[in-house]
Amino acid sequence: MSLKVLFNLNTSLYIRRQNILSSRYFASKTEKDVIVSDEKSIYESAEETPIYDSEQQEKNDELEKKRNKSRLNPHHRNILFGQRPYNESIEWFHNTVKYKKRILGRYGMKAVEMPVGFAWPTPEEVEDMKEYERVAYPYSIQEEWDRIEEKNRKEAEAIRAREADISQKMAKLDKWINDLNTRLAKKEADMLEAKKNKERLIEEVRDQLGYGVSVNDEKFKAVMAEKEKEQKKKLKMAKKKLKEEKILAKMNKVPQNGENQTTVSLNEPIK
Repeated sequence: MSLKVLFNLNTSLYIRRQNILSSRYFASKTEKDVIVSDEKSIYESAEETPIYDSEQQEKNDELEKKRNKSRLNPHHRNILFGQRPYNESIEWFHNTVKYKKRILGRYGMKAVEMPVGFAWPTPEEVEDMKEYERVAYPYSIQEEWDRIEEKNRKEAEAIRAREADISQKMAKLDKWINDLNTRLAKKEADMLEAKKNKERLIEEVRDQLGYGVSVNDEKFKAVMAEKEKEQKKKLKMAKKKLKEEKILAKMNKVPQNGENQTTVSLNEPIK
C-alpha cells in the first residue's frame, strides 16, 4: 500500500471522527440539522453555534432574575446600572425628539434605535437660538469682557475701602476698650456710691426713729422718702450752683480776652 493511499485513509478517518464529535456537541446554524453531514469540512463545523449556548443563556437569565433582590422596578434597575429606563416607549413623550436627545446624552448611542443625526437642531431652531443670543447677550465679546473688568475693578475698590475702614477701626480699638472700661468703672462706682448713700440714709432714719423700727414699716418708709427727697433737692441745688459758677467763669474770661485784644490793637503802629 502506497503512502498516498495511507494518507488519504487517515485523512478520511480523521474527518469522520470530527464529524461524529461535532454531531454530538454542536448544532447547525439553522438549528434544524443536528448531525453534520460528511461533506462539511472541519472549519465549517468549527464555526457552528453550540447547542448549549442558548440553554446556558436561559440559565444565566434565570439566575440573574433570582439574584435580583432589590425589589426595584425594571426601569429603576436599568437606571441604577446606567442603562436606558425603558426598552420600548411607554408614554407619549418617549417618542419626542427632546426625550430621545436626553436619553442619547445620558446613556450613549446604544440607547437610541435611530441615527444620532436627529439630535442636530433644525434650521428653524438654529435661527431661534441666534435670535435668543442677540436679545439675551447684546454685547460683543470685547464689550462683555470690558464690563466684567469694570465690575471686578469696582468690587476690588469696595474691598480695599472696606479693609481701610476696618484698619482705622482696629487702630481705635484700644481707645474704645479703655473708654468702655472707664464707663463701666464709673457706673460701678456710681452704683457703689448709691448703695453707700442709701445705707447712710437708713442709718440716719434709724437714729431718728430708733433701731427697733423695721425697714418695712410705713413710718420708716415715709421718713426715708422724705430724706431722699431732701437729698435730691440738695443735689439739684449743688448742680445748679456749679452751673452758675461755670457761667460766671466764662463771663469773666471773655472780658479779659477783650481787654487783651484792645491792648494789642492800641500797641499796633498806625498805618
